[in-house]
Amino acid sequence: MPQPRAGSRLEEVPWCADLLSQPGVVTFVPSSRAPQEAPLGMIPTQDQLFRKLLRAPDAIPECIGFYKDTHVSHPDNPDKISTSHSSDSNKQLHIQSSSLIFDLQPGVNGFNGTAHGGLVAAIIDEAMGNFLLINSAVQQREKRAGPLPPNLLDLDSVGGFMTAGMNMVLKKTIATPQVVVVTAVLDKIEGKKMLLRVTVEGKDGAEYARCDGLWISFPKHKL
Repeated sequence: MPQPRAGSRLEEVPWCADLLSQPGVVTFVPSSRAPQEAPLGMIPTQDQLFRKLLRAPDAIPECIGFYKDTHVSHPDNPDKISTSHSSDSNKQLHIQSSSLIFDLQPGVNGFNGTAHGGLVAAIIDEAMGNFLLINSAVQQREKRAGPLPPNLLDLDSVGGFMTAGMNMVLKKTIATPQVVVVTAVLDKIEGKKMLLRVTVEGKDGAEYARCDGLWISFPKHKL
């Protein structure tokens, strides 16, 4: 279940406020900002880079997540659920895309007043991880209402996912301080592979980076 969040300075940034106030938008606390006992808080040894080192006034003091709730939870008659798209190559998730908004400060700089390229890769990876975590949280909620439609990937049956590859293109330097939104979109699921498309954007849709991400599932006993 997505966690309630306290007010954020990012909600006072006009273009961010516009994103968060769109119809159907649901906000959530990213895993690295959630209490460790919360569903997205996971375990104490996880998220240490973003939970501790980068959670500083001169690094990334603010971060919030959001997604658009557009799926139909459960039909009135589950017997009429279509099974025509239930093969492994056509599996889907409840949420097709989610975003994290990061407040980048000069403490994340690399060269000449701009965010380090490795930091850009890290926030992309963080957005992909939270995409999977928020899907898992929403799926748990939906399971309490009834069985999942057959075209949805049951994340509990998979075990877990890990980053296997990132093909990132840096298109424009990110001068700091700067607020950016990192959006992860499901491309497709092929067996154990999940492919995601990610963009890093700023005010007025300025695109700073894009990435094709590959995540691989692994069994529960290897968690």
